[in-house]
Amino acid sequence: MKKLLFVVPLLFYVSAIFAQDQDPSSKRILGNWYSKTNRSIKWVFTQDGKVYNYNNDKMSVMYKYTVSNSCQNFSDDTAEFITLRDKDGNEFCFRINGINENKNGILSLTNLSNMQQLLFLNDAGLKSIQ
Repeated sequence: MKKLLFVVPLLFYVSAIFAQDQDPSSKRILGNWYSKTNRSIKWVFTQDGKVYNYNNDKMSVMYKYTVSNSCQNFSDDTAEFITLRDKDGNEFCFRINGINENKNGILSLTNLSNMQQLLFLNDAGLKSIQ
């Protein structure tokens, strides 16, 4: 019984340490992400809250982005969303399905306007499929 009283708090302590080591989505999303279906499309997420969309290495549009538990009419304490805002104030909502899970190099989003899944690869993801 005394061992159990020691082991249970130890498990909570260890899990708390590992939970703190995991970067939040707002950090894991930073960098270059290439469309899995069309490599000429690239999204670049920066630390200053901007995402640049490129097509054939030409910037086509820039958005400001936020990562949170809600976007427009969508809200879920157990999910994360990316809100993109263009220069005119229009908002576009994406549900985050996964960002580089187990260092697989994949960004998976769902466009909430049409429920289309979008898959992107970072530099590590590109190397793993070549």
